[in-house]
Amino acid sequence: MKKKIIFIILVAFLLITLICLVYLIFFRIRIDNSKIKYKDNLDVLVYSKVSISDLIENIDGRVINDFYVGTDSLGEREIKFLYEDKKGRKNYGTVSINVVDTEEPIIYVNNTYTINVNSDKKLEDIIMSVDNYDNNPKREIIGNYDINKEGSYNLEYKVTDNSGNIASKKFTLKVVDPDKNKKPNTSKKDSYISFNDAINNYKTKDTMIGIDVSKWQGEIDYSKVKDAKAEFVMIKVGGQNTKGGDNILDPTFENNIEGFSSLGFKIGIYYYSHASNIKEAKEQAKWVISKVSKYNIDLPIVFDWENWSNFNTYNVSLHKLNAISDTFISEIENYGYKGMLYGSKYYLENIWNVDNKNIWLANYATKTEYDKEYMMWQMCSDGKIDGIDSYVDIDILYKNK
Repeated sequence: MKKKIIFIILVAFLLITLICLVYLIFFRIRIDNSKIKYKDNLDVLVYSKVSISDLIENIDGRVINDFYVGTDSLGEREIKFLYEDKKGRKNYGTVSINVVDTEEPIIYVNNTYTINVNSDKKLEDIIMSVDNYDNNPKREIIGNYDINKEGSYNLEYKVTDNSGNIASKKFTLKVVDPDKNKKPNTSKKDSYISFNDAINNYKTKDTMIGIDVSKWQGEIDYSKVKDAKAEFVMIKVGGQNTKGGDNILDPTFENNIEGFSSLGFKIGIYYYSHASNIKEAKEQAKWVISKVSKYNIDLPIVFDWENWSNFNTYNVSLHKLNAISDTFISEIENYGYKGMLYGSKYYLENIWNVDNKNIWLANYATKTEYDKEYMMWQMCSDGKIDGIDSYVDIDILYKNK
């Protein structure tokens, strides 16, 4: 009986092996590039959207899984994909691509740059430049200057990324003594924009007029703000004071959110970030959620990053900075809130990727010339409203955006 069982097991094993061999010989999907002609140039730009079909000049059949290939890192890689020939047989095709960076870094310096005499800051660190891919491109100041001596110096700012792309810009450095050049304050009248004027000029059936507040507005009389016909408020929950710093709750946050909420204001939240990596941004979003989850938040939760004066020290590329903001916003939206990106007109136009995002535009003007979509407009920082003794930002929310 035991020998019979062993014989049956052996026969079953042989049959399974035979079936597998037949499948491998006659039915397996094989790699076959003979029916495909690829394009001559298979260099693709980093971060570009390139599909399998974009790499093919001609194919005797059709690509079954026409996906986008990975272009987030430089170098060569082999891509495997499935296609069907004209006889209906499925095959794998393989193609080698080379991801390259040919984009020059960007330099943000005017023809003249002014710095105080005896400054301890390096020009390479404080004149902003950024690369699309390289987090820390090589930055050089070409020419001679003396930071300890007043004068004008003709210099060149040169930035080289790790792919050898070079950007340079000539400029004049002016080293000045602020004490010698200090001008007396001759202003006689405190100018400001009244909240009532903002209502008269910008209130329509499609807009709401509100403010944003933080510790800088001090103690607020919420009832007076309500009586002034403010309809919503963006409240600072907190942020970081420096790169790598801890999350710090704004000392007025709880009073502000409870005071405004009790009077029926529409509430939004903003967080001031110094994040320099994706992990940090995700943790910041979770921290924000932990602070606001017990409140009713009607409006978006905003990512606010404005560290442009010392941007170079953050060691982030253009791509990485946008990935940081995307991570914060995505994490916020994973919890069911609406996310938003804050930025001034210049940086929204030149730094941030604004596609498919709710935008809070900062542009201090009577009429903005920003020509892309935005949900909210911070139109001044010198507003005055009853109930707040200091200046306040005035905001316009567009209901249909």
